[in-house]
Amino acid sequence: FCEENLFKIIDQDVIKEIYADSEYTGEKQFVYLSVRSSTDITMCLKQNPKIKKWREEVIKKNKWEDYGKDYRISSCDFKLAETGKLIRFIVKQNIETEVIRCFGSTHIDYSPKKILDSYHIRWPVETGIKDLIENYFLNKPPGTSPEKVETHYYCVMLARLAIDYFRSVLNCPSWKTPEGWECVLSTMRNTLFSNQNCELSVNDEGDFLLTYLDGDAQNIKNQVAKMLKKWKEIGLNKVSWWGNRGVLVKIKDQYKFNTKSGPEKP
Repeated sequence: FCEENLFKIIDQDVIKEIYADSEYTGEKQFVYLSVRSSTDITMCLKQNPKIKKWREEVIKKNKWEDYGKDYRISSCDFKLAETGKLIRFIVKQNIETEVIRCFGSTHIDYSPKKILDSYHIRWPVETGIKDLIENYFLNKPPGTSPEKVETHYYCVMLARLAIDYFRSVLNCPSWKTPEGWECVLSTMRNTLFSNQNCELSVNDEGDFLLTYLDGDAQNIKNQVAKMLKKWKEIGLNKVSWWGNRGVLVKIKDQYKFNTKSGPEKP
């Protein structure tokens, strides 16, 4: 795959680092990339017999250090017989479950903690690609001609930019990970629509009115309602293929009972 696709369009000289997940990597892939590229490589390694042997050697030394509150790590440098290069091999163990993952890196000058911290760089890239495929159907263009593929990618880009703008305007804290990365579209969709009671109607002005019936504990829907109302006032809340109808939001709480005693005042 790398030879037929990646290295045909990306010059090796511009690749600064290579990070790879264990789903696609083993020791052979590590050796291949070490020979094929001149950059540093960090991988989560499949635990084949050789990696298991290295793992047991590291564990026998019983020299652990904490990595966060849930993990401990230990490391040792091994030489790859195929290349003669050293690899910093790291064993990461969950303290509670004792589940082990193994990592290898050509960064001999890095501490084990720094290697694992840098490995996290690949997460937003991986989740971003999955988001584009699962939520924006990036891999399903309407045809194979260059024109159709280019149009499809352009539409995906516009959709993604619109969602990014929507997310930035609402600025919901729950739509960010602890590391500060933005959530994917499915998270936003679940917050706004999943497991909620709603009513859809048409108001007196002919616009669609979406009424949430379960309140707004996170104050997200109220922000959406204000935003759509503002867009309506300046003429931006309308859809041409709906006959220029807009969408407005209203929030009710059907479970909030009136606790006041006595008759209500007129």
